[in-house]
Amino acid sequence: MKEQHNQDQELYQLEDEMKEMFSSYVVKSPSSQDTKTLLAALQPTFNEIGISPVEEFKQEAIHRPSFLSQLRSQISFYQWHFWVMSTLIFVMLTLFSSNVYVTEATQFYQFAIPLSMLVGVFYTYQTWNKQMRTIESITPFPPALLLLTRMVIILIMNIILGILGSFYLSFKVQHFQLLPFLLDWIAPAMLIYGMIAYVMMRKGVKFGLAFGIAAWTALMIAGSLYQAQGYAYIPFSHSQVAGIQSSFVTLGLFLLFLAYKKSLKLQTMFR
Repeated sequence: MKEQHNQDQELYQLEDEMKEMFSSYVVKSPSSQDTKTLLAALQPTFNEIGISPVEEFKQEAIHRPSFLSQLRSQISFYQWHFWVMSTLIFVMLTLFSSNVYVTEATQFYQFAIPLSMLVGVFYTYQTWNKQMRTIESITPFPPALLLLTRMVIILIMNIILGILGSFYLSFKVQHFQLLPFLLDWIAPAMLIYGMIAYVMMRKGVKFGLAFGIAAWTALMIAGSLYQAQGYAYIPFSHSQVAGIQSSFVTLGLFLLFLAYKKSLKLQTMFR
């Protein structure tokens, strides 16, 4: 027992002697300033690589991934609870719309889907770690383009879920016409989303979201006023309405394309 006690004492003494020596090796979590310092130290090397002859790096060239491949890889950015909540929201929207007239169902979709897109963009930016954005600023895929790919995922998700809900309503709602109903909510949603993306790449995330909210509010008010009194003053035929809606979709897609071209040149989305 005495020998065991002596061994324990020796171990405790050895632990005390080594504690001070090893304490300097304890690593703390890097701060935002540490990340910036590291990137600043690495930047000269990246600059040298950028100005070196192409022949020297022909075998080790870094190929920028395509937009579609990046789109697939960014799906994992959204965790399972995001997909579940989004699906549940559309299920509730569709079930609620199935118990009303087609005009009211149209208004519900026109209101809810652009709002869902706005919330999705806000969620995407809020959950995007700032330190990770700093590191991504020196990768072959600029942070602005990464944000745009995630916005496109939000757009595709809302369009797909909205179309599925529309098909369900076509069997449940009386006097339901599928194609006009689809255009009624896809057109304003696409236009608003294109505006958000374009303004975001030009003026920053916060300004883009604010502009999107303003555009969504303005379209909702204008639509309500026209449905209440506008028919008597400016009557549109079904073909004219379809033409206007098609132009909204085209303009929204064009603005998304312009946002994509702009995102290729941006190296930061901290605004």
